[in-house]
Amino acid sequence: MSDWPPAAPGSPRAQFEQDGGQDGGEETSPPAAVLTVPRNFAPEDALDGQIRDLEAWATSILRRNRARTARFWLSRGTAFLAAAAAAVSGLLGADRYLTGFAALTALCVAVVAALRVDGSQRPHRRAVRDLRELQNAVKLRWDKVRLSHPDPLSRKRIAHALALLDAVQSKREEIGRYLGSSEPNDGISKDRRGATG
Repeated sequence: MSDWPPAAPGSPRAQFEQDGGQDGGEETSPPAAVLTVPRNFAPEDALDGQIRDLEAWATSILRRNRARTARFWLSRGTAFLAAAAAAVSGLLGADRYLTGFAALTALCVAVVAALRVDGSQRPHRRAVRDLRELQNAVKLRWDKVRLSHPDPLSRKRIAHALALLDAVQSKREEIGRYLGSSEPNDGISKDRRGATG
């Protein structure tokens, strides 16, 4: 777990660790006032929520990518076919058809220019790959934490959960930066407490 980023000063994780969340001594159960875990909400809930949100983001990127690819080929394919039909019409002396296909070609080119349809999928593929790798890493690390600290109210277990949430937030921000925007996530529920970053 040593590859987790250090806690930001003043963050909930830093405060938790400062209060003794990562002490090296014997682990004791702290008083309820110090351990502020909401009732019916455990670290598993937060991490499961993050994994679901990451999957929803990846699915959203894939769906947008399919729509972007369809627009790319539809607009350019139609323009190409209309241009080819206009050329054949010109060779055959069918001026009426030539004018219609030339107009359709111009319209398709204008749509391509106006919508800036991009066929590049490299950043989106990378984002989906990174999101899926992050999901797997979080799940694997959390399984290790659960085996190491089976007590659900263990301070070390909660500290590890906070560290994982910090790592997820950091990676999400990195992915949002190289995508060029923070793409909306259709899977995030606004009313879920504490599960979103």
